[in-house]
Amino acid sequence: MRDGMAGLAFEPTIRGVVWRAVLVACAAVCLARPAPAAAPQGFRTLGPGVLTVVPPDRATDDALQRADLLEITEGYPGPLWNWSPKLAAANTTFVERARMREYPRDIWCLEFAFKPPRVMDVDVPAGDSRMQRKRIWYLVYRVRNVGWRKIVTEPAEGGQEKAVRRTETFEKPVAFAPQFVLETLEPVDAAEGAAAYRGYLDRLVPSAMAAIRRREDPNRRLLDSVEIMESELAPGEERWGVAIWEDVDPRIDFFSIYVRGLTNAVRWRKRPDAVIQQGDTPGSDVEETLECLRLDFWRPGDDRDAGDRPTSVGFAGMFERMTLGGRLLAATGWPARSKARPSEGLRALGLSWSDLVEPETQGFAGGRPSVTPLAIVLEKAAALPAPAARLPALRDLVGDVGLNDALEQLVAAAAGPVEPEKDQRRRAALAAIDLTPEKVAGEPLKSLARIIERIEEERRTVLQRAEAGQESDPAALNARWRAVAAAYFADAAPRVDWLAAAVAKARGHEALRAIEADLAGIARGDALAAFTAVRPAIEGMDDETRKRVVEGLGAATETSRAERERIEGLDGDARVAAVRNLVEAAVFGARGPELYARAIKEHEGVEYAWVFRYEIPFGVQPPP
Repeated sequence: MRDGMAGLAFEPTIRGVVWRAVLVACAAVCLARPAPAAAPQGFRTLGPGVLTVVPPDRATDDALQRADLLEITEGYPGPLWNWSPKLAAANTTFVERARMREYPRDIWCLEFAFKPPRVMDVDVPAGDSRMQRKRIWYLVYRVRNVGWRKIVTEPAEGGQEKAVRRTETFEKPVAFAPQFVLETLEPVDAAEGAAAYRGYLDRLVPSAMAAIRRREDPNRRLLDSVEIMESELAPGEERWGVAIWEDVDPRIDFFSIYVRGLTNAVRWRKRPDAVIQQGDTPGSDVEETLECLRLDFWRPGDDRDAGDRPTSVGFAGMFERMTLGGRLLAATGWPARSKARPSEGLRALGLSWSDLVEPETQGFAGGRPSVTPLAIVLEKAAALPAPAARLPALRDLVGDVGLNDALEQLVAAAAGPVEPEKDQRRRAALAAIDLTPEKVAGEPLKSLARIIERIEEERRTVLQRAEAGQESDPAALNARWRAVAAAYFADAAPRVDWLAAAVAKARGHEALRAIEADLAGIARGDALAAFTAVRPAIEGMDDETRKRVVEGLGAATETSRAERERIEGLDGDARVAAVRNLVEAAVFGARGPELYARAIKEHEGVEYAWVFRYEIPFGVQPPP
């Protein structure tokens, strides 16, 4: 009994001691805990696959390069310099000693790692002490100095005939001066064709850095493109940085990021416009470029959804394959969707699909297609001797929607009643090509063909201004093109591009039939599957198929007659390549052969590539 009472009396005492000890410990922890503003220790742990690591490029050793001194080998022709000596070796002449000169250099290449790009909305200064909410795209990356490479020459010893060269690694600081360019070829407007170049240079947005750090890792210091190059990277040192882009078109799905500054590997070539003359300073006729890293990405675009959509690491050639596959799906599905009969329509108009291939010289280098094929169709329809056959022929080619909606709207806009201000502008534009609204009403098809020819002429003029450096903004070019058509058709102007696209689909459909492509198989899957399905027909054309294609080539225009004569005059591989290029241009547009070559050159699974890119003028498509 006493023992029990003693136990009951002792238990509260133990509990009290324990609770007091806990309170004391908690108080000690609270007093010892750092201030709430201090960041906890340790960086955020990244999940598997979040960080993609690109090792330094050692595929080719750039520590030793060989090239001619062009200002000597090409600038001093003639017997004075190009002669064979009698008492010395032939390779000791002035010109011969300038050939294949060796250029040893110490080469460095950083290790680069990155997370997929992300999008967020931040407040940025807008002037007048105001802040503006703006959407930015950013890339979090890491660079690491993993050493240098150099060429070491060891003298010949023993029975060796020549000195031995080998590559040796060594440690040395690296000055990292990055440049990030986000580029895309994806057209976001149907009138831009199969590809439309857009490029965005990374920007400094100090107000965004804190928000990015809070999202990515509050404990890690992220540097912008200026902070990261304030001092050299020591051997083995790594730094984390952020590249930021503003005003990126939210509708794009496919884009690449080119990173320059990761290596000092360089290439040079003769300038395309160089005319080498005697006395030129060595190097004055060549252009140089540093090696850069290309990263490919895919992100579902949407200009209305403000959410941060996930970005996936793409593969080289993905954009080209899906773009061309989309063109295939559009062409094979066109007759059923529009109730068109392209074969009957072309036959009634006296045309072949090859007559409607876009002239290469008229294709906008940035991707915008020519509307010349549409003008050809309208001219042929207007020239049919039986007026009652004109509209049915057009209906077979472009379908009910194209005829009943687009074509009628264009005629009404160019010939029908409009507001006085629009009528004044319309009459002024029509007068320049000897037309009036009344003439358009009397001969609608012939007049529309003339108007569209004029639109194409003015579009080419705008392009020439861009290529001459007088215009450098693609958005401004598009606005000027639209203004040209709007002068004739006002709000109905987009119907011109719609009809031109309809003609292109009909042309592509008939070109696929000409090479006996599996139309049902192409239309059965998605864009990538469609591209895979068409390759056997394009790449596997036999002699009989090519012969049938050549025999079916049209001659309705001067351009198509010249192309037919050119192909008929070719033999062997040249003829094979010419027929294939023509088919690709008919199915995919003026830039089809270029995009197709890039699509089949690259392989799935290639997430990055080291490339050398030379500076290019506006409007010229950059090399892959």
